[in-house]
Amino acid sequence: MSITHRRLTPRAVSRSTLLVALLIAAAFAEMAWLSVAQYQGYNLRSFDLGNMSQAIWSAMQGEPLVFTTEGFAWSRLSFHVELFYFLLIPLYALWPSPVTLLIFQAALYATGAWPLYHLAGRRLQSNKAALVLVAIYLLYPVAQTAVLFNFHGDTLAMPLLLWAIEALDRRAWHAYAFWLSLALSCKFYVAAAVVALGVALWLQGQRRVGTATTLAALVWGAFAFLIIRSLFAPPEEIHSASSAGGYVSYYFDQLNVLWRTAPLRLVHGLIVVGPVILLVWRAPLWLLPAGAIIGPTLLSSGPGPSYDYRYHHYALAVPFLLAGSVYALEAMRASSPAGPGLPPWRRRLRLSLLLAVIFNVALVNTPASPLFYVAVGTNRGLDASVYGRTPRDAFKDGWLARTVPEAAPLMADDQLGIRLINREVYYRTRPQFGSLPNLLPRVEYVVVDALYDFALGTEDRVYEGGVRTNHRLIGSLLDDPAFSLLVAQDGLLLFGRSSPPLTQQVELAPGADFPGFLATFGDAIGLVDAQIIPGDSSHFHLRCRWMALRSLAAEPPLLAVSRPEGLAHARIVHLPTLALLPTTEWPEGQIVEETFEFTLPEDTPAGSYPLLVGWYDSSSLFAAETDERSRVGNEIQIGRLEVP
Repeated sequence: MSITHRRLTPRAVSRSTLLVALLIAAAFAEMAWLSVAQYQGYNLRSFDLGNMSQAIWSAMQGEPLVFTTEGFAWSRLSFHVELFYFLLIPLYALWPSPVTLLIFQAALYATGAWPLYHLAGRRLQSNKAALVLVAIYLLYPVAQTAVLFNFHGDTLAMPLLLWAIEALDRRAWHAYAFWLSLALSCKFYVAAAVVALGVALWLQGQRRVGTATTLAALVWGAFAFLIIRSLFAPPEEIHSASSAGGYVSYYFDQLNVLWRTAPLRLVHGLIVVGPVILLVWRAPLWLLPAGAIIGPTLLSSGPGPSYDYRYHHYALAVPFLLAGSVYALEAMRASSPAGPGLPPWRRRLRLSLLLAVIFNVALVNTPASPLFYVAVGTNRGLDASVYGRTPRDAFKDGWLARTVPEAAPLMADDQLGIRLINREVYYRTRPQFGSLPNLLPRVEYVVVDALYDFALGTEDRVYEGGVRTNHRLIGSLLDDPAFSLLVAQDGLLLFGRSSPPLTQQVELAPGADFPGFLATFGDAIGLVDAQIIPGDSSHFHLRCRWMALRSLAAEPPLLAVSRPEGLAHARIVHLPTLALLPTTEWPEGQIVEETFEFTLPEDTPAGSYPLLVGWYDSSSLFAAETDERSRVGNEIQIGRLEVP
């Protein structure tokens, strides 16, 4: 880490500056596009992006970065101490949307290439080598996955540390202190990496700057962890990580799982260092600050699992791995004998670029990977669960804007709630802390999707999300006398405390004397009869009488959905048999009679619309689409809706 000053020639700078600017612009455009695409497709959730957005919005109102998504008012200063978020208040005020944070994060990440370019240019005296290192950074797998994983303080600190390292190399002490202070303000545990950086500098012989760096990071880290967190911490009985010991236990209290998952953890560690493994070992002191992040993350038993490379936890290691690569190349360059052919250090650099490309293509879900273009339904690329935006997503935008009151306290599911986050009280329907009986009295409205269309898995198995996500909650709300179903359209439901409600009822009747079935749905359910009762304008009642053809208790619940043919986004979910008496609870030999109200959109053109009904397997990855991929038997027409 010895300091020398070298410069590229003006002519070389003029050419390479344009190229690095183009690389930065391209990286920003890609990361911003993909990040925003996740948001627009309702594939980012209230946890974590919503937490950060509400915290910054609350700071605009004078609160200390408070968010309520998890069931109580909780300050970001009581957990990770993300003071940097205060600096984002003016930007968020201009455009108060999570999109603002995503674009800012993508832009800041891309700017990290600029100081790396100048650092490498000075040290290696080669604009081509500097550009290769820039490309490695912009393609670095755990850098890109961090940017694409919601919004986090350590992802923001990643490029700030590169700016600090470049200033350190120039002995620009004021700039070094400035960038280091910004990085430390992103999360308190950035201090661990900076302490290790100071130790590395001290061991290299830079005693004064090493000592100052270590002491500053130690003092700040201890103050943030022990003092600031305690000043804003909720009671420990609400959150176990409120105390210092509780925080450590939250992330490291299940060490018994280490042996069982050790091989997998080693694979993730290899992914983190793999692109530069041929370089950075030649500058071992730079592995100290990188290891201060990589080591604890690999040992963590935190949720996620937190050691997964696809999360944000390794972002802080990237600046030190890249800086170490620069200094390693400088040492190899100095020791390379002059002669014909490509010097060994250049061959090693090119091979590292190839490794970065291979790791990126194989492991990161971007257009650079062939897997980005695989078939829909594989949770890759433009699949609706990742970057794809469906017509229903566009419909959700308008429905939420028209239907949900702006400032009222409410609860919403993860995918819808991210659009409703700028308010004083917002709870997730599945909060980490707090139960529904305790939280529901504190809200005026609940917004949920009965056709929850975020699902990860295979055609045979859904392992996250899926159409059944909210069904138990919907049943609780239908049974709760304090709430009424106010609006239902295409599976989107608004419950509130006002009236009149859209009534939803179900009851059992003896099945001994029924005349026969109008239709059957596979070998599961028979339709005894159906009746449409028109009300005012586009208001209707529907009564359906069903019977199980066999025991359904041991199978996934089925859901009935009707649709007026010719009307988009007007599906009618049969809530009584979805949530009040699901098919798994149907007694054999009895008729299940459901009666419920529904409305068509107010702007529905006058006409006669055939009403079709079908039953769908709720365990299917495609259940929310209610098409032939999850349908049980066939759709049948049960009547017509006459709209005057």
